[in-house]
Amino acid sequence: MEMILERTITLGIAEFGILIISCGLLLMIIGLGSRKKLLNRKLDKIQKDISHIQEHVNSLNTGYGSIDKNLSTSKENLNNLNETIRSIQKDIGQKSDENLSEQKINKAIDLAKLGMSINEIAERTSLSEEQIETLIKFHIPKVE
Repeated sequence: MEMILERTITLGIAEFGILIISCGLLLMIIGLGSRKKLLNRKLDKIQKDISHIQEHVNSLNTGYGSIDKNLSTSKENLNNLNETIRSIQKDIGQKSDENLSEQKINKAIDLAKLGMSINEIAERTSLSEEQIETLIKFHIPKVE
């Protein structure tokens, strides 16, 4: 009878060990499942955050595209203004040259009226002798 009792206890202990191991494995599986759910929730939140960040990046790209387009337009406008300024400067230079030539002509006429010779007028005005002779013919009355 002792053997039967020992055998029953031995089987009871083996079964109890298997039961504890099974419970441990079951708890580990349940723990891993809940950990997996927690990780999935965190991954979903990260995915949503990434989507929001992507939307902001796209919005910034659109804004920078508009800024870039405005800068290009401004650059073209500045180039047009520079061309206009150069044209105006050229016109001013031409007017200045015309004014200087007119001043030389008036000075030559005044000097001729004072009775200076063609050579003296040429030295003072840097006009050619032919130009001075022409001016004298048209602007100085002949004395008879």
